[in-house]
Amino acid sequence: MKIRANRERNTVKVEVFTSPTCPHCPSAIRIAREVAREFQGQVRVIEVSTATPSGSRRARKYGIMSVPTVIVTGPGSVESLGHRGTPSRKTLKKLIKIALGDEYDEKKEGFLSRLLKSMGIG
Repeated sequence: MKIRANRERNTVKVEVFTSPTCPHCPSAIRIAREVAREFQGQVRVIEVSTATPSGSRRARKYGIMSVPTVIVTGPGSVESLGHRGTPSRKTLKKLIKIALGDEYDEKKEGFLSRLLKSMGIG
């Protein structure tokens, strides 16, 4: 039991929120599974159907309004990382690396921050 708990603590969870009528959801699931294989057991992909009561509750918890939506959680990030729509392989890999703690989520500096900094204010 303890070994399993430790292994899951170091695992990234990729939840793909889907709907049976969504034409883009199958490709989102496929990409998530393909990318997960590249991380050799460090990533667990879970399909969450918003058509089920439990899936609908889970989607509401995250404020998900459209599918596919991908939520990535892991030991390297304090909060869940999300992507609306079918993610590219590159985007999903980046989210997984951030969730593993291998990469940082570098927020780009906004226009106002740059302007204030150039004026010596920020």
